[in-house]
Amino acid sequence: MKIAIYSRKSKFTGKGESTQNQIEMCKEYAKKHFANIEDFLIYEDEGFSGGNTDRPEYRRMIKDARNGKFDVLMCYRLDRISRNIADFSDTIEILQDNNIAFVSVREQFDTSTPMGRAMMYIASVFAQLERETIAERIRDNMLQLARSGRWLGGRTPLGYKSEPIEYYDADMNKRKMYKLSAIPEELKLVKILYKKFLEFGTLTKLESWTLENNIKTRSNNYFDRKSLKLILTNPVYLIADELAYEYFKSLKSDIACSKNDFDGIHGLMVFNKHQEKKSKIIRKDEEEWIIAVGKHEGIIESKDWIQVQNLIKENSKKAPRSGTGQYGLITPLLKCSCGSKMRVSINKKSYGTYYYYKCLMKERSRGSRCNVKNLNGKATDELIINELKKMAKSDSELMKNLERRRNNISNLKSEAYCKKKELEKELAEKEKAIRNLTIQLSQNESSTAAKYIIEQIENLDKEIKKIKDKLYSINEKEEINLIEKNNLDMIKDLLKHFANTVDDLNFEEKKKFLRQIVNEIVWDGKKLEINIIGQDR
Repeated sequence: MKIAIYSRKSKFTGKGESTQNQIEMCKEYAKKHFANIEDFLIYEDEGFSGGNTDRPEYRRMIKDARNGKFDVLMCYRLDRISRNIADFSDTIEILQDNNIAFVSVREQFDTSTPMGRAMMYIASVFAQLERETIAERIRDNMLQLARSGRWLGGRTPLGYKSEPIEYYDADMNKRKMYKLSAIPEELKLVKILYKKFLEFGTLTKLESWTLENNIKTRSNNYFDRKSLKLILTNPVYLIADELAYEYFKSLKSDIACSKNDFDGIHGLMVFNKHQEKKSKIIRKDEEEWIIAVGKHEGIIESKDWIQVQNLIKENSKKAPRSGTGQYGLITPLLKCSCGSKMRVSINKKSYGTYYYYKCLMKERSRGSRCNVKNLNGKATDELIINELKKMAKSDSELMKNLERRRNNISNLKSEAYCKKKELEKELAEKEKAIRNLTIQLSQNESSTAAKYIIEQIENLDKEIKKIKDKLYSINEKEEINLIEKNNLDMIKDLLKHFANTVDDLNFEEKKKFLRQIVNEIVWDGKKLEINIIGQDR
């Protein structure tokens, strides 16, 4: 019987339930409750949170479980495996699928019985409930602090920096809070952006203006419509006056102060504005916002700020759909050499429909940042298909290169096989040496000789660990090479199949095939470069 022991600790420290202590307690428990233990497999993650499974030794342990390398998985406590119910359930399911028992020393759960499984899941539910309750309490405290108008941290908006200020609480204890402090040059730019937006009326025109005038963000990147919209919809710049109060009252926002606090001088702070949903940050409805008057001064008149919001909302309703339909076969794959994507643009004439590909940066900057030539859409699509047909021929440079790489992988496999045999032989010899030394140790009564034998065993044990690490590394590389070999075969097959069937495929089928074969297509104004997925560049 082989027993795997998994230990985890969030921080590197020698205190408390260290990973080594967890391992030793698991070993003691195993020796008392299990017979015929052949080996212990140790998986040790120190400095990793239990909130997710993105841990190197955990991943290795799961991989070994799927390969049937152990019969029992032990841990000191349930939350060492995971603090997340879904992740924990997935782990148990994997173990059950591979007939591996699970034991938690602290809770003494045994998955071989229905009651043991039920109790284990109940314990994991309460562990997550405790974690979520703590998180909820922290959020509530943060929202209560937000009502004071202080800056609670995070990335500061353009035009402001975070500045600490000291104050005394009701018990005359000295405290520290943070407020937003003005950066005059940046605020000057913010005022210009608001003014120009009201002049142009659209984010697209404002974006083009910033590109033409080489105006960049704080991090020295070009502005795009998304970054401009964030600035133009941020109430931090709004001067908190009576009109601002009535505006947010009409939106049914949670206003965390009285009407009198809207003094016509300070700006606003908004909390509970965003939430994470399916790994994306989305903006909440204004009804859920918490509005407080900040400790910084506002810079945009309320009538202008509200006019900007109305314009942005009106424009979003008017925004047309792309309507590209059956045009632009390579749109998702085509990029300009400047790094920007290229989009399909359609012109409908009395004699028919004409379409072409145009660099987005060229369009956004009105030619000031990139002026690469447009591409004839129909001719380019046909050219790409014909080039892929040529690449699919067995005597093409691409096919020769793929076959070369495939042969190299086969050669590496032969070399790895020989190396593995050498290491396995060396491993067997050292393990045999340890067994012999163990026999000598049991028969020797001399303490001096025993000390010498123990040192030899410890040295051999270290050498065995190094050999096992090398074998594990070789196995990992072999798996990676096998995946690459399969990918190369798949690309070859896809190319050949595409070449043979493309003339009979519809538009969507062609597009789907291209996404499976092509990584990207780059246009530099003179030639197109097609980069195949898995191609050795």
